[in-house]
Amino acid sequence: MTGPLTAWIVILVAAVGAAWLVFVALRRWPRLRWLGAGLVIAWTATPFPYGEGHLAPAFVVFFFRRFLEEAANPRPPLALLLLATLLVAVVYAVAGLIVWRRNPRHRVRRKVRTRR
Repeated sequence: MTGPLTAWIVILVAAVGAAWLVFVALRRWPRLRWLGAGLVIAWTATPFPYGEGHLAPAFVVFFFRRFLEEAANPRPPLALLLLATLLVAVVYAVAGLIVWRRNPRHRVRRKVRTRR
């Protein structure tokens, strides 16, 4: 395996581990568990190109450009992170809507007319 592939495997394993920790930490708020874990994975695993054809997690590139490099523009990785956040929020909302619609308590009950 190449160096970048190994690095991304380590990043993804760390993202899943961090998502699991967030999932466990939010056990009191079951509706937020999946959203928090999804955001951790999305923010950690979103690649952003830098330099000459290299990829790094977008949040790392954002922090380096924002706090450590003077003339760098942090807006492109931030925009990508916001897009990933929006995508996770949309998937979470659609999944919540599907679960809500399948719940028998929320189904509309129709009155059945009986003949006498």
